[in-house]
Amino acid sequence: MEQVILCRFGEIGTKGRVTQNSLKRRLKLQIEQSIGQGKVEIIGGRIIIYGGPAIIDKIKYLPGIVSFSPAVKIDYNIEKMKEDVLSIVKRKINNEKSFAIRVKRLYKDYPMKSPDIERVIGGTVKEATGLNVNLNHPDLFVGIEILRNGAYVYTDKINGIGGLPIGSQGKVVSLLSGGIDSPVAAFLMLKRGARIVFIHFSISESEEEKARRIYERFLLFDRKTKFIVVPHREYIEKTIEILKKYGRVRYTCIFCKRRFLKESIRIAKKVGAEGIVTGDSLGQVASQTLRNINIIQEGISFPIYRPLIGLDKTEIEEIAHKIGTYEISISSNIPCQFVPKHPIVKGIKEDVMQIEEILNEELKNS
Repeated sequence: MEQVILCRFGEIGTKGRVTQNSLKRRLKLQIEQSIGQGKVEIIGGRIIIYGGPAIIDKIKYLPGIVSFSPAVKIDYNIEKMKEDVLSIVKRKINNEKSFAIRVKRLYKDYPMKSPDIERVIGGTVKEATGLNVNLNHPDLFVGIEILRNGAYVYTDKINGIGGLPIGSQGKVVSLLSGGIDSPVAAFLMLKRGARIVFIHFSISESEEEKARRIYERFLLFDRKTKFIVVPHREYIEKTIEILKKYGRVRYTCIFCKRRFLKESIRIAKKVGAEGIVTGDSLGQVASQTLRNINIIQEGISFPIYRPLIGLDKTEIEEIAHKIGTYEISISSNIPCQFVPKHPIVKGIKEDVMQIEEILNEELKNS
């Protein structure tokens, strides 16, 4: 019996043959890069990693894997299967009173059907151990997956991240503050196969450090994630000074966000990214009303993705907890010092375009 990790993927298996094979190969390569050394095989609808449970910590954060199980590879001769499964069950028994055998026959040329295999092996286990059969709520679950090169026996199934392999959908630039929302937005895009380049617009050392810690967390998902810091404090201080002069300080957040987008697009083109990701959630703050979102992207033709747009705060926080960024984000909850007392909720596009011309001219001459 040989120790392996049996990896399952979901959505990948629904694609056409050419796309499916490409995604499988990409995922296999990323697994190989994560574990460093060891044999990895694509066997039909599974990826098999040869090695023990220690590998789990190296692959559990990889997008593309829906679930995985520490397993043992055995011969799928039915007599040998009966013997080996019984041996595995006997080692697992502690105070269990019931068990269930579940078989998935992915190798369709295998001569016995799944229910027949379950009955034969289940009967052997019941007779030898005296355990009761309980198919709904067993104390001991034994799964068997039959592939073309053997049978794989496991007792645990661990959930993975799911989604698509990283980089299969290209690269995006993701705005990263020290808050809760932007890391979640980046994660949702990463899970869909996008490689992430983070951009943090720095206004304080504490927020920059927090953003850096979030970036380091993302290295668990993808070691090729990048982090770029853009100084922003001087720009926003000068902008506020000019806006006050013209009685338009309420527009501060709109011009701040427009600078985020324009600078991010410049960087995106430089690094070969195909879009910008923001943590906007509709109606959450003044700059995220429908009208202000539209004004902020006025004149910008580059793709902008907002994966959180329809989620509420509770839903976003649940994902943040799941991916391990929530505690980092709330570690120092200092509100942005540059938000005006009464930020504009429904800006006027013509005013913004007019003010921006003046703003750009004065910033150029300052």
